[in-house]
Amino acid sequence: MLDESYLTAESAEEFKNWSVGDLLRQAVIAVPDRPALICPALGAGGTERHWTYRELQDDAERAARALLARFEPGDRVATWAGASAEVVILQLGAALAGVVLVTLNPANRAVELGYLLSQSEVRGLFLDRVFRKLDNVSVLEGLLPGLPQLEHVIYLDAWREFVAPAGVAAGTHSVSAVPWVAPDAPAMILFTSGTTGKPKGVVLRHSGIVNNARFSTARIAVDPGTVWLNVLPMFHIGGSVTMTLGCCANLGTQVLLSEFGADSMLDALQRYGVGVTMAVPTMLHAMFQSERFATTDFSALQVIVTGGTAIAPELVRAVKQRFGVDVMVLFGQTEAGGCMCLTRRTDGEDRITSTVGTPLPLSEAKIVSADGGIAALNQIGEICVRTRCAMLEYFRMPERTAETLDAEGWVHTGDLGVMNADGYIQVTGRLKDMIIRGGENIYPREIEDVLAEHPAVAQAAVYGVTDAKWGEQVAAAVILKTGAQTDGDALTQYLQERIARHKVPKMWRFVASFPVNASGKIQKFMLRESHDRPRVS
Repeated sequence: MLDESYLTAESAEEFKNWSVGDLLRQAVIAVPDRPALICPALGAGGTERHWTYRELQDDAERAARALLARFEPGDRVATWAGASAEVVILQLGAALAGVVLVTLNPANRAVELGYLLSQSEVRGLFLDRVFRKLDNVSVLEGLLPGLPQLEHVIYLDAWREFVAPAGVAAGTHSVSAVPWVAPDAPAMILFTSGTTGKPKGVVLRHSGIVNNARFSTARIAVDPGTVWLNVLPMFHIGGSVTMTLGCCANLGTQVLLSEFGADSMLDALQRYGVGVTMAVPTMLHAMFQSERFATTDFSALQVIVTGGTAIAPELVRAVKQRFGVDVMVLFGQTEAGGCMCLTRRTDGEDRITSTVGTPLPLSEAKIVSADGGIAALNQIGEICVRTRCAMLEYFRMPERTAETLDAEGWVHTGDLGVMNADGYIQVTGRLKDMIIRGGENIYPREIEDVLAEHPAVAQAAVYGVTDAKWGEQVAAAVILKTGAQTDGDALTQYLQERIARHKVPKMWRFVASFPVNASGKIQKFMLRESHDRPRVS
């Protein structure tokens, strides 16, 4: 039992000094002919695609050689695409080549994409021509003149040409073997952001994401060779690390859906005998509402992991009862390398409905009070973790890195919580104004900056309000310039042309002034509290 909000590291697990390539090679040695990746057929007449571990390694090595013909180890290449076998193979191929993979949300539009590509200094970009009926080609063509460092653009529908030896362009060189990659070398950059600045590129090391996946998988506690259903986006650490690398650590079979659909997820759960999946609350609600739910066979399903937003206790109970499986609640952050805390399958209802569990092995956690000391048990403070899985840095942002990752190696999460005497942590709120809608992080400052460019807008404040379906929904309060006129519909259209649709406010109110404190800072909590009588356009 603890006497203060500080939990020392469990030492039951060993930290492996492995690269992502080492993790893949270990799986191939153990189960070369076991199915590693299955991509269900898309639409009528489509063809299911599948790879054994040996075949997946062969294709990843082929991708690595194609990358090394164009790039050097340490170079950055980006994906701007939905989930697909090619994205998985590219992730593994880049890891084998020592090339750093930058994963970008395919819903991002011109304003966001231009900044992210420039800030991460990528030399190559892999993308879909179309994403959810949005024309990516024209967006990219408009950005290319301002991206001189972007030397190679590869469309994923030309993947075969990219990896074929005959497809190596003039000026590149032939590569016969992949290099040794140091376990502490950068593997991926995933973008996050804050309410007070531009998006930040989280640089994650090979051994960090490998061990985070290993430890998460060990906590999930399913038999080796289990079938994993991955419906999380591959630009997100949940899809690329917790599920993809976690399945590999389990020597399991990953079934990868290109995007979430309630019926397609229910079909996959039954068709492939899925044992474990991870879903955010919006996905769970959508499956409950599907007519197919009542007739789906869940007999193979053992556990559902949920997280990514506030989890209502009644939802946890409903999942456990209606699916008839164990439910686990995950608390993670990209800066910490993925999962930070996770409940156990053996935990009782009180723990899985009110806490996010305990830290992963070899991780320490503490609750820091406002004065910087360790909080008393059950006292609210900032949740901090120390783990060898943590990020190396925010790319090219040393000052911001120091704000989050201190000199002693503690990740300051910006989340508020309490710790009980058993070391279980309950998340109670956020220091930041980040909005979590359907498991996706949305950062108000980013939206406010784009709104500020509208000719009718003098000032905007974006904030989250509670929503039964999405966890939180995006709302905005706007002060118009003197004499200017616009409405919520016009501002919605304006934003949809510039940022991802899920970030666009669904509720608008037009005000003469904002509530501010003595320093002139907007008090968004007062906007939230007064939202029961909003003016919605």
